[in-house]
Amino acid sequence: DSNSHHAQEALRRAKFKFPVRQKIIVSRKWGFTKFSRANYLRCKSENRIVPDGVNAKLFECHGPLANRQPGRAFLEATI
Repeated sequence: DSNSHHAQEALRRAKFKFPVRQKIIVSRKWGFTKFSRANYLRCKSENRIVPDGVNAKLFECHGPLANRQPGRAFLEATI
């Protein structure tokens, strides 16, 4: 967020190097995840986000109860 202005300017200058039209779009998502910034921060504070390489996974309310940790068996849906 703090360097977004510099990144936008770098992409604006780089688009002149390619012969096709390029658009610069600022995303409302957190990084390369499917979560909005507010949802990501809320789920991260609740320890429901698991890093998965570049992306992130959300602990859901699905799946076998035997695979869940104690105290995390029943969670409310977030999204």
